[in-house]
Amino acid sequence: MEDFTTTRLNYGKKIIKNFIEKYNTYYENVYFRAIVLSLIAFLCLRIFTSSVLLIDLILPSPEPPYSEVTQEILTDLEQQSGFTRLFLAPWYRWDTARYLEIADFGYDFNFINTVWPPLYPFLIKIFNFLFQPSILAAIIVSNLFFIIGLFLTYLLTKDIFNEEVAKKSIFFIVIFPTSFFFVAGYTESMFLAISVAVFLLLRKKKWLWAGILSALATLTRIQGLLLVIPIFIELIREIIEQKKLRRFFIHLISCSYAPFAYGLYSLYVRFGLNTNWPWMVLSSNWEQHFGMPWEGIIGSLKVFFLKMIYNDNPGPVYLINVIFSLFTIYLLIRIRKRIPLSLSVYCWVMLLVILGKIDINNALVSTIRYLLILFPLFMGQALFIKGKYKLMYTTFNICLQVLLLVVFYWWLWVG
Repeated sequence: MEDFTTTRLNYGKKIIKNFIEKYNTYYENVYFRAIVLSLIAFLCLRIFTSSVLLIDLILPSPEPPYSEVTQEILTDLEQQSGFTRLFLAPWYRWDTARYLEIADFGYDFNFINTVWPPLYPFLIKIFNFLFQPSILAAIIVSNLFFIIGLFLTYLLTKDIFNEEVAKKSIFFIVIFPTSFFFVAGYTESMFLAISVAVFLLLRKKKWLWAGILSALATLTRIQGLLLVIPIFIELIREIIEQKKLRRFFIHLISCSYAPFAYGLYSLYVRFGLNTNWPWMVLSSNWEQHFGMPWEGIIGSLKVFFLKMIYNDNPGPVYLINVIFSLFTIYLLIRIRKRIPLSLSVYCWVMLLVILGKIDINNALVSTIRYLLILFPLFMGQALFIKGKYKLMYTTFNICLQVLLLVVFYWWLWVG
């Protein structure tokens, strides 16, 4: 009996030893390291956010401000099982409800949903064949793309800087105050993954694939149209370096994929659904418009200090939007010469679009959430936030993320 026990222990030790050796061998590969760290980062955020939302155990569920259909679906989620009540229902908020309406009922259900492009709802519909209910399918799609986004961000950051900066960038993505949107039923994770992939492809001169992915990004969020800018800049650089004008015109078609994709979608909305153009729907139904960046910043400060609030947005969120907007401007200035020109220009144009979105209060709208897709922001944090400042910044961000997540749970607009 003793010999048998000893043999089993030795066999177990051998298995563990072989596993460690193989793991160390695989870990020498940068792709393996990237996926391992991405999975760890994802799991940390997933567990952390789900734990915070267990407040549903001690607090009464808030009333949704949306349609009767939304209320019925939310009530059903809360009554189905303990899993759906604790881990799905708290994520059924705001834009997620809109995406699920599109996935479950189509754009005919409510034409104001046409401001959201179709790719994410389409993937929800596909995954819904395997995963029920549809909110679970939406979260799975977002979570898969978040892992991919982290993985690709790691590789791109390592390519531009080094692996140490890549590791820190992943860390700063996870602790950002609104990073919980990456694991919610939103398009942030999907857009992050696709847009980072475009820049990786541009570094490898894969113009066709970069163009195709820019089209997919545009069908995820309209801001994907801005990916035409880095593609065009990199094509200009190739002309200057290689002096091959013919290749420029051949690959220039890559810049047309994103506008073409959004154009087709817009035509479908206007003539297929026989309703207003998507951008007109945004203006007429969502009380939002575009203005100069400083208008939103000044308006947000007025809202916070003078308490000029005309909707259900929490006042402090306006101040948070301003603080992180200014912080982003500072970091983009600091890293402008350390990242490719195409990436720097893309970030500045994207930031102008983000800051130009203004609500009924003439204040910034969802800024701290939109900043999530400006992935060089996290590269800048990895480069310049160090020592005691890193600990202070991390503590502040985590506390703020908990606060914003609880406010999000209460159906208050935080992004």
